[in-house]
Amino acid sequence: MGALWANRERRRYAVMACATVLVVAVVCAVALITRGSGKAGGAAGTRAPGTAARTVWTPDPHGTTAATGTGKAVLGLRFALNVFYLPRYSPPAGAPFAPEYTIDLKSLPASPGQSPTPVRDVRVSLDLSAFKGKADIYDVNKGYGCVRTDFHLDCALGGIEQGAIFVPFRAKPKPDTARGPAGSLKMTVRSANAPTLRHTTRLIVGSPYLTARQDYPRLTGVRPGGEIRLTPAFGNKGDTAVDGGLTLLISTRDATLPLRYGNCRYNKATGATFAWCDLPGPLPAGAAYETDGPVTAVADAEARTGEMRFSVWRTVDGDYLSRLPASAPRGSGAPLRLRPVDGSAFTGVDLRRSESAGAGLSFETTQKYDVEAVGFTIKGKVGQVLDVTVPYPLGEGWTPRGRSGSFWVTLPQGVTVIDVPPESHSGDIPYCSPDPDKEGRAVCSGPEPPGTVMRVRIDKRVEGARGSVTFHSDPSVDPDQRNNTAPVKVEYGP
Repeated sequence: MGALWANRERRRYAVMACATVLVVAVVCAVALITRGSGKAGGAAGTRAPGTAARTVWTPDPHGTTAATGTGKAVLGLRFALNVFYLPRYSPPAGAPFAPEYTIDLKSLPASPGQSPTPVRDVRVSLDLSAFKGKADIYDVNKGYGCVRTDFHLDCALGGIEQGAIFVPFRAKPKPDTARGPAGSLKMTVRSANAPTLRHTTRLIVGSPYLTARQDYPRLTGVRPGGEIRLTPAFGNKGDTAVDGGLTLLISTRDATLPLRYGNCRYNKATGATFAWCDLPGPLPAGAAYETDGPVTAVADAEARTGEMRFSVWRTVDGDYLSRLPASAPRGSGAPLRLRPVDGSAFTGVDLRRSESAGAGLSFETTQKYDVEAVGFTIKGKVGQVLDVTVPYPLGEGWTPRGRSGSFWVTLPQGVTVIDVPPESHSGDIPYCSPDPDKEGRAVCSGPEPPGTVMRVRIDKRVEGARGSVTFHSDPSVDPDQRNNTAPVKVEYGP
């Protein structure tokens, strides 16, 4: 789940890579928050570029409006901020990053079992007059038809068949603005054939700055089926309290969570890998807490490595893509509680300072790796040039952790590898290249999701010709080196 969370952060803020945050459990494999560069409309055109439509819609219990009318079309507002914290201008640093006001609209079935009806002529109107004297509005999203008049913004999205996710504007704080409640931002969504939506966002000048304990040690020597313990810790280094509740998200990879805590919901009744835990607020400025004991996970029986991660969110604007329904399995024990700690060393991410923070740990078990090469056959006619997929091995341990690795193919006699420079093709698939250290051998890289390809030419027929594919691994973690090499054969066509 840690990878899933990292993916979501890369999507949410295209200008940063956040490798230390968790989870988002459960669902986050789509690019969801982005600057739109094209209007909504059509099955492939209803989303911001680089995003994927989701088919599950969960209404926000904290104020997000959803249309439920009986018209031919229904449009749902899956997400918009309920509280906008406008950080204060702080010389000499200047204006810090303000939150992104992301809007997520979704075309919904009018009744269960029906397909959504396309929503026509969608228009989003925003009354941003609460920003007057407090912030400058800029970066109006023209790609989604947004036009600004003073502190009013109108976006003509056109038709929506599936959904639209976009940031209509950005805000930059002005100097000398008094901290505290500052009114409301008001949104109205109208269309030609669906009920009108309305949503109100509270504007507060000042901002919490959520932080988390970092540098959790990597655990080694964990027994498969053994316990991994993590004590989540977080704080608020901002100038404004989180005055509502807090939500702690916990996720695992190659480990499971016992259904222990009464204030946590879990994604599965058995084998849970994600927990959504509601905690009471507030989180005052300057305060920091940790859980009153470590949260425990159990390493999978076959696990060699894994992760356990957490993040903390303001409940009112918690990660809506990860929210578990009220019917999700709950823990059977006492609630997870907090105790105060010194959070002076905790850190956060400036681009999402009022939203969330997180961290976690990775672990390594005593289970040994076993890299097993997979052989393959080159099939073709003499004189033919062809692309051959080179299979990756079974098992892990042949690549450096988190990076690509190299492996080698010794060509059967009569077969030549052809160099394919990256600039000569438009795809993402890596090609093997001639090995400069040894004639008749190719060097390949991976693992890449599309696979690795080798371009070869069959120069002549050599009966019984054999080559090999070889993957290197550390003998200390992969004691069986005998199966790191597999044969490469040639099958000649007529």
